[in-house]
Amino acid sequence: MAHRASQVSHLVRVGQAVGYVGPPTHQGFDLTAMAADIAARGPFLRRVFTFEAPGESSPYGGFTVDPAGCQYYPLGSLDSPPERPLAQSADRVAFFLVSGGAAAEPALVPRTHDDYAYQVRAAAELVSLTGKNVYLAALPAGTDFAFGCPGIVGTLSVGGTVALAPDPGAAACLSVVARERVTVTSLEPAAARLWLDSLPAVRADPGSLRLVQIGGGPLDRATAERMGPALGCRLQQVFGTAEGVLTLTRPADPDETVLTTQGRPLSPDDEIRVDDADGKDVPDGKCGELLARGPRTLRGYYRAPDLNARSFTPDGYFRTGALVRRTADGGLVVTGHPEGHASAL
Repeated sequence: MAHRASQVSHLVRVGQAVGYVGPPTHQGFDLTAMAADIAARGPFLRRVFTFEAPGESSPYGGFTVDPAGCQYYPLGSLDSPPERPLAQSADRVAFFLVSGGAAAEPALVPRTHDDYAYQVRAAAELVSLTGKNVYLAALPAGTDFAFGCPGIVGTLSVGGTVALAPDPGAAACLSVVARERVTVTSLEPAAARLWLDSLPAVRADPGSLRLVQIGGGPLDRATAERMGPALGCRLQQVFGTAEGVLTLTRPADPDETVLTTQGRPLSPDDEIRVDDADGKDVPDGKCGELLARGPRTLRGYYRAPDLNARSFTPDGYFRTGALVRRTADGGLVVTGHPEGHASAL
């Protein structure tokens, strides 16, 4: 919902999207008007589905058609009979994630049924997720971190419960943790610091938490050391991209590893390299760009040949743009990204 017309119109055009789903407005911005403008300027978008909170109504009305032929449907008024599910091969695209970063035109990342099913299953097993767990989606659900590391999909796949945070603020999220007895959640470093700083003033007991994942950027050691004592739970550091690169610390890792690294690749079949500016491997302990290929790493962005030519090596490694150094035991320490490059998770 943070994307605006320039990004959304690009995604509609590249993906030839025929439908758009969202609230009428978000933080004062009229999303439905934006969708209507995009529909008027292109041949693809022809269905806009809006979600109104109880007691609210959209100024666009229900089941209306604008001069461009775009139709508007309030989701609360839809009551269609279920259709027979289409038979799909597991290696077909299940959905697109949107590449992160500051680029004016984000890219579409195709994720297949089998690659994502493997990711959420393996990530859920790694943290011993069961049906007794409650996961709080404190980050936007459209991010890979909150969606499938193991996140929303991983929790539902084992029969667990997912709580959605209506407000991303620390006080609101901590209240949800206490009320829903949340056991697992995922945060960015800045949000983790806000949680820790807000604890004394928030009358909420986070004692149900057993695991907090931190990703989306380097975590300073001081904050990492505060997490366990303040929240009474285990810390897991994570690095990943929508493109399918994912590393995590393990529950059995020594404290020093958890406090100072972003872990090792999720799959034993993942291959990683750390290269210098000339494309040569750098020794452990030295900083370089992380390159990766593996069973979940994309082979190419959707309908983006120029971007693909820049993003992959001749032997198929994906250039993540992340600057990392590898420890002697194979762990990765993420130090940053080149200016203007897409960020992780």
